[in-house]
Amino acid sequence: MKKNSIILVLPFFLGLCFFSISHAEDKVAMDLVNYVNQGILGIAELEIRSLERYDAVTGNNYTTDERVYKSLNDDVIPLYKRFLELLRDIAPKTKEVINLHRIYVRGAEYINEGFKMKKLGIENKNEGIILQANKKIEKGSDDVRRWKKEIMVLYEKHGVAPAGEKEKKG
Repeated sequence: MKKNSIILVLPFFLGLCFFSISHAEDKVAMDLVNYVNQGILGIAELEIRSLERYDAVTGNNYTTDERVYKSLNDDVIPLYKRFLELLRDIAPKTKEVINLHRIYVRGAEYINEGFKMKKLGIENKNEGIILQANKKIEKGSDDVRRWKKEIMVLYEKHGVAPAGEKEKKG
């Protein structure tokens, strides 16, 4: 996870807050709006807080393994675990949104597993486990980035846009 991940995540979620739909009869559009507004936005803060805490002790902010371990144990893993549980509970209705959601869940699962592996690697002072954990976290981050790209494609395809944007265009 890179330091800039939080900088990119927060505006993305804030930008999703309000949507308008051009075709009310489009079931995918309605499901997409419900998925974001009633599902993702309700739990996004947990993910953001977890990633902020992780970024605060890794990368350029790294000082000691003990500090990383404490952050993983006390903040990152519990917050991210709760986020993942709530993410799994979201149940989109249409095939397109279900498939989109699976990408996010898979990515979040990899990130969560990576956090737990990293904690284990630090406990055992095993650099190999820590490196595997970092790869798992990066794989999960790749899936989350893919989810972000694909949600934008679905927005465009189904005429879903942030509120006010359609009025500006037309």
